[in-house]
Amino acid sequence: MSPLKRLPGVALLLLILSHDLESAVIVARQDSPAPLDTVVNINGLGLVRGGLGHTARTNQTIIQFYNIPYAEAPIGSRRFKAPVKANPWDDVRDVSAPGRECPQPVEGMNQVDENCLSLSVFTKNTTGNLPVMVYIHGGSLYLGAAVQHPPNYLMERDVILVVIQYRLGPLGFLSTLSEVIPGNAGMLDMIMALEWVQDHIVQFGGNPERVTVFGQSAGAAAISAMLYSPLVSQKLFSQVILQSGGSMATWAVDPNPVANAIDIAKYAGCNENAPLVQIEQCLMAVGVEDLVKALPLHAASQYTTSGMDNIGGCGLVIGGPSGFLQRKPLEYVRRGEVRRDVRMMGGVTQQDGSFVVNGIYDGLMAMKMINDSKFIQYDLLDMINRYTGLEDYSGALSAFEIEALFSADDLKSGNFTQMVNGLIDVAGAIVIKAPLLRDIQTNVRYSEEGTYLYSFDYVGEHTRFGYGDDTSHYPYGGGIHHSNDNIYLFPFPDFAAELNVADTKMSETMVDLWTSFAIDGVPKSKSVPDWKPVNSVVGPYMHINVPASMGQNFYREFSVTATAKSSAFGVDYTLLSLVSILAIVLQWN
Repeated sequence: MSPLKRLPGVALLLLILSHDLESAVIVARQDSPAPLDTVVNINGLGLVRGGLGHTARTNQTIIQFYNIPYAEAPIGSRRFKAPVKANPWDDVRDVSAPGRECPQPVEGMNQVDENCLSLSVFTKNTTGNLPVMVYIHGGSLYLGAAVQHPPNYLMERDVILVVIQYRLGPLGFLSTLSEVIPGNAGMLDMIMALEWVQDHIVQFGGNPERVTVFGQSAGAAAISAMLYSPLVSQKLFSQVILQSGGSMATWAVDPNPVANAIDIAKYAGCNENAPLVQIEQCLMAVGVEDLVKALPLHAASQYTTSGMDNIGGCGLVIGGPSGFLQRKPLEYVRRGEVRRDVRMMGGVTQQDGSFVVNGIYDGLMAMKMINDSKFIQYDLLDMINRYTGLEDYSGALSAFEIEALFSADDLKSGNFTQMVNGLIDVAGAIVIKAPLLRDIQTNVRYSEEGTYLYSFDYVGEHTRFGYGDDTSHYPYGGGIHHSNDNIYLFPFPDFAAELNVADTKMSETMVDLWTSFAIDGVPKSKSVPDWKPVNSVVGPYMHINVPASMGQNFYREFSVTATAKSSAFGVDYTLLSLVSILAIVLQWN
């Protein structure tokens, strides 16, 4: 049985940003044999032969180049180190079908090959000069793969799509802050992949001066971090799209990398009491499968004692030899040391925190505390705050949350289900919405380019509530769940599945908005009113829905679930919600 299936309840919550992992491997259909015009000569590297696919709605031909290596295999002495650019090859490399994924701890995963640093390029014209969209997948920096994000929706428009892979989990983010295991290897992989795009995308018909980098959840947090890193050249991209994630989230940074590395080493079979140099030697030599499986075991232990903000092997490292970040992202903001030339679009899903609540519910069920009314009345909010990274001994934060999001009857009931709407708002605010809004506000303050903000509010036929698992035991719905927006940007659950008429229209709208931003710098669609850029700390912002509409105060999104419940009773939570989120922001480090 996979370690993921053995985790105790609260810890299972709490493998939190595995949320972005698609529920199935998705492979765009192929036509065979591939004609000669699918062969591209990558200057300085060699020839690659792609395959053919088609767009989902108009059957336009896509030339598909899967898993082109941008770096040498990070094996042997290269494990944990900065990537090394790929060497040239002599023969024509066949990249017509998806290749290996990076090692990760998922049930049924037998891929343990560290040689996974590659990117996929999808184009309709190898001689064009089209805008480029580079996607960085999420998955808590320890899950995910390029193949799970096929091109068949986005390529309806005239863009080139690039989807990159990077080292995951301990292989990409373990650190002892030494030259042996410096940390941030996965981030350095992303930078090298973006450098590859600058050097070679022209051979696929792309314009290296018109690159938009976009990502969801942990992918968005990685992009956000690049905006503050001194290692990231401003020439690599000029636009970003952040979907439900930011680098100022508590879960994005590993605050104790050395101690966490030693703990992971213990679960991988190394002697945790040995000198650090010996532990490093063990980590360099331990089997890939043992190292990858050690992460969820470490996470399970850490969640129960320290919360989700102190997990090693899947977070950014501040300082150390990698040089990626010398200080926390917020410190760069406070010093005014941020990029000033980036056009940004970013947003959230309406119930972005419901996946966290699922984990809490499962944990309380496992501990037989779901019906403990005293615990739910007096301790539940403090537990959620602590596990999501905001410990508050004074009780002030919980007090603001209670006043803003729960009625007296909710609290007196001691009933989890009666409180669930407010709990979804609390989790969404801390884990996703507040960090995302920080990035938006920073860009408005420092960038001379436009900044666009949204809330994805559309309820479609499909949902990622439960991520493919049975959700029938939850006595509540997941709402507009974390990553539901990606359903309309990438085929879900597979290319053969067709969206219904209404969902197809929403997908067309989403594709319009994302690609028009990449093409012209302004998100536009005939189904959406004129989208005004953010001009203050509160908005305006777009409600992506049917019909779409502009909102004026994004702080209302922090109480949107509780407000919907309470509107029938005539309760106005807007002002109280603002106080609540201000308390959260003041707590942030």
